[in-house]
Amino acid sequence: MTSAQIAEVGIASGCKGGLERCICPRVTICATDTLSIILLALARCSAFFDYPLYMMMFLSKCHNINNVCRRTVLREWIDFGDMHKVHRLFGIIVGIETMFHSFFHMLRWGLNADIDLLWKTTTGISGLAAVMITPLICWPMVIPAIKERLAFEVRKGLHYLSIVWAIMLLFHSKSRIYYLIGIPALMYLVDYLFGYFGRNGLIENAFFERYGENGVALHFLNPPNWDKKPKTSYVYVMCPWISKYQWHAFTIFPEPTKENHTMLCIENSGDWTKELHRKIRVPCLRPLYVLGPYKSPFSDAAVTTSNAIAVASGIGITPTLSLVLNYAGKKRINVVWVCRDPGLVEYILHKFDIGAITEKSYAFIFYTGTRELALPKDLPANIFIFTGRPHLEHTITGIVTAIHSGDGLPEEIYEAQEKIANAPFQQRMKVALSRVVEIYNKDEMFEYAVEETEKVAAAAVAEDPAPESDGTIDTAPLDDSDPETAPLLFSPDEVPEGQVSLKGLDSMISEFLGGIGEYSRSDIEALFHEIDSDGSGFIDRDEFDDFIGMITMESRTLSDSQHELLSAMERSMDVRRSSIDSSVRRSTHNNILGNDTTIRYMQNLLKYSEGDNPLEDWSIFYCGGSNEIAQILREVTSKYNIDFAVEKFDW
Repeated sequence: MTSAQIAEVGIASGCKGGLERCICPRVTICATDTLSIILLALARCSAFFDYPLYMMMFLSKCHNINNVCRRTVLREWIDFGDMHKVHRLFGIIVGIETMFHSFFHMLRWGLNADIDLLWKTTTGISGLAAVMITPLICWPMVIPAIKERLAFEVRKGLHYLSIVWAIMLLFHSKSRIYYLIGIPALMYLVDYLFGYFGRNGLIENAFFERYGENGVALHFLNPPNWDKKPKTSYVYVMCPWISKYQWHAFTIFPEPTKENHTMLCIENSGDWTKELHRKIRVPCLRPLYVLGPYKSPFSDAAVTTSNAIAVASGIGITPTLSLVLNYAGKKRINVVWVCRDPGLVEYILHKFDIGAITEKSYAFIFYTGTRELALPKDLPANIFIFTGRPHLEHTITGIVTAIHSGDGLPEEIYEAQEKIANAPFQQRMKVALSRVVEIYNKDEMFEYAVEETEKVAAAAVAEDPAPESDGTIDTAPLDDSDPETAPLLFSPDEVPEGQVSLKGLDSMISEFLGGIGEYSRSDIEALFHEIDSDGSGFIDRDEFDDFIGMITMESRTLSDSQHELLSAMERSMDVRRSSIDSSVRRSTHNNILGNDTTIRYMQNLLKYSEGDNPLEDWSIFYCGGSNEIAQILREVTSKYNIDFAVEKFDW
């Protein structure tokens, strides 16, 4: 505008500082000198830059629209699976830009003695309100020090001030802001209302139970509008008997023992989850509402590759289990789980047949807790449990090398385990012993059994002195799944020197023959009676030697099926053999766990690939709250050119 035109408008007397033209369409954006024009340009450019970000902050939270778009070809260009990352990034930028925009406007008004526009005009009042609530919306969600000190419920409540913020923007400017903010905000509102009333289901009888000391498991029949086996997804849960206003997101996965049922695990971490854990003192049925399901970021990345490594920490195992259950038998999804909660590890291992659903994959569990784990009697051979934290690069390269090279395919180990499980216990025992005596000295085996007999006898008497015995073995029925629960029937004084009890034999079998598969109380009793030829209730050295001698003679005339069983058992025992040393089961015939050799294999694979990416059919996922693990995985995947996705739910 020329100086004369500005004078005609009446807002200012005209341009200053010798300028022929300046800007003054209305009182709040009137700049009649050079410095004012520069400050106005900075403020306006920041606003124009933010307009598309304003739109995306609302559209990125349209869960139902995003869920539909993830099933279209648009997903090839737009990552609808991780809109929360977009929302968070743009929110940080807008939070900074809002301060930037307001500062230059207020500086210009102050220099021109027009600061009263801040409280005398609609633009000034709405802008001041928006800039004051911006820190309350943004900072609690992005600044770690604040996140740690404020409960999630408080932070989320403050975040909803964004609705007030959007309304203030509608009054802040009379130009395009109605369309740029109004339309996306309206879409968000419609999407929210559709989800709240159209995809919100009441579960009248959900089953709640505690797992271990630190969490609650939840089971329910799928609502009528759900798929029988929902893909890797999450839902928002509201328990009216805790709070009618709080909705929390949790990953769901198919109930392994019930068709058309879903379950989820809730870790005791925040105020709401602590209250849930406190109220579920015993297993019970209670009502709740579920909103969703919405597909997880994992689900998009997983379908693009045939081989995957899903890394989880803590409760992050739940999205991983969902992936494994949905793609079992279709893709190789190897599991690497780091967890310090013994209750969660025990619950998952007892609840799920992980060996079966990872038949063509490996499952590595790195337990970092202090309490000793109560594990199932005989884990599948493709599941490895370690104490301590993993070396992630070694572990990842070990898995990839074993599968890519074909040396140590998990399905071969699993097939071997199946052959063992299907054979009668007596046959498994005799075949295994025939080979074990070639590896271990039978003197060592017998002495170990004697030591265990004396050790458990002394321990049992110290805890609860045993009643007098008639010298015979009590065969009272016990839990067949765990022969280690057998009671001690003899005091140390009653155990003949250098002889073995039922418990001692069982301990020796567990220690030296870890690959023979599961066996029951009756199995071990039948074997004990076969060795105890004189019926004394103990096995002496002569009886043990006679039994081993008989086994050795029989092994010379093994049938073809017995030879196949022997081969399978050798592989299974080989996988377990080093467990005696450190509670770590590591293969001695390949490098499944990984080391410098597997790193060199991967490096050479990339070096001599002649331009193609030999690992393009591999992907790695991480779900958990550890920034350290996420960063290590980013470095490893970048180094080996492997796709990487993260699902943290760190809201």
